[in-house]
Amino acid sequence: MTVPFASRSLRWLFSTAFASLALAACGGDERPPPVADTTVDLDDLVRYDTSAADARDIFASGVCEEGAVQECRIYLPSHNGVQPCFVGEQTCANAQWGECESGSLVDANAGDVELDPNTLPPP
Repeated sequence: MTVPFASRSLRWLFSTAFASLALAACGGDERPPPVADTTVDLDDLVRYDTSAADARDIFASGVCEEGAVQECRIYLPSHNGVQPCFVGEQTCANAQWGECESGSLVDANAGDVELDPNTLPPP
């Protein structure tokens, strides 16, 4: 049986159009989104915001004895099994507790093992 020329041309046209659409859908210059920046600037952790405080935080405010020093702990939101916590020192100056300074970022779930803020997994 002989297929008429118009049917062969139409079949070829549909096949070519379908193949072109398939190639266009699977190719192109689409790239995945860039990796989110997970670096943490420890200087940003010094300013304590009581409105976002965690019940486990240790952070003094108010009147104190001049020159007194105490540990401070500021818990950050946990993610992927890591409980980041900023651990530093507060010093009393001018009869008022200062900010939580000279600290490090630790994992409170792992015995306060120090964390590298540049390698934390994204939340």
